[in-house]
Amino acid sequence: MSQAAPIPARFYPAGGDAHGHPALVELAGDALQVLPEDSPPRQVPLTGLQAATRGFNHSQWAIAWPAESGGQHMLLIDEAAVGPLRAVAPALFAGGEGARRRSSRRFLVGITLLALVPLLVVVALLASLDHLTDRVVARIPPSVERQIGAAVLARTRLEGRLIDQGPAFEAVQAIGRRLARPGETLEFHLTERPEINAFAAPGGVVVVNSGLLKRAASAEEVAGVLAHEIAHVELRHSLRQIVRSAGLRVIFGALAGDYDALGGWAAQLGELKFSRDAEREADRRGLERLAEARVDPAGMLRFFETLEKAEAAGKAGQLPALLSTHPATQERIIWLREATTTAGGGPVEPLAIDWRAVAGSLR
Repeated sequence: MSQAAPIPARFYPAGGDAHGHPALVELAGDALQVLPEDSPPRQVPLTGLQAATRGFNHSQWAIAWPAESGGQHMLLIDEAAVGPLRAVAPALFAGGEGARRRSSRRFLVGITLLALVPLLVVVALLASLDHLTDRVVARIPPSVERQIGAAVLARTRLEGRLIDQGPAFEAVQAIGRRLARPGETLEFHLTERPEINAFAAPGGVVVVNSGLLKRAASAEEVAGVLAHEIAHVELRHSLRQIVRSAGLRVIFGALAGDYDALGGWAAQLGELKFSRDAEREADRRGLERLAEARVDPAGMLRFFETLEKAEAAGKAGQLPALLSTHPATQERIIWLREATTTAGGGPVEPLAIDWRAVAGSLR
């Protein structure tokens, strides 16, 4: 007899497709019963399960167990829905919760040391700003990330008109829906600006200039850019750049729980540059997201090759705005070519978007 009411989940069988299948999950004695909508029920002993948090805002739990044929089966359950299961099977979630508590205790110890030895800490922090930035970013809650994203969007509205209807707007929304994972809160906005640019803000706000859509030759090229930008959000690169650029005064305020100053720095997000390592990481994670969504990963390569040509021609003129924050170096292009070749061969489904109509609506 079930000890907890069935809760909604998404089931990803080993070797299955990247989108998963809707399912219900319930606890039956010492086993977890998985009830997919389109396949037979499965019963897995609790002792064979592993649970860990997932997502850039820790909004989901991934519950996995080995498959007989190799690989792993996995369930994705939203944090908001997992409560009944956690109440009757706390041991399953103990590891993830314990890691969170240990992180919190370590942070409190760090604050105590700051209060006891301020001079030594300041010297150490000046020598290790990256480490401090990571600590601050790790403690910023999702609610503050959403506030920063709202501040960035407000600034964007002041700088140019947002396009909220028509073929181009619908195309951006369709591409965004294809790339978003279950449970993610992402917003895609199209602004009427001629620069070839796009950027992502904390909280899942992604902004695309109409100039980028005009330059793109296909929906898959835009999908490559959006996947890269979503990766910056997922990896919290945007938030990290804001914190790092804000300086020690704002960082100390954030350590004390005062995040107001970060909103002001968020207005400069479109001008903040990412490191080469951050760009490589976002490229890699973006390619993974494209593969999950069954979108041709070569679209990302094609668009950055277009930027590379513009970079070469721009020495005597104006460079695309995207190059100021996302430098398309020759080394990066070579890596993307190798990565897309290695990742090739997977199933792809074309984006059903009339790109000629999209381009025509922006003229």
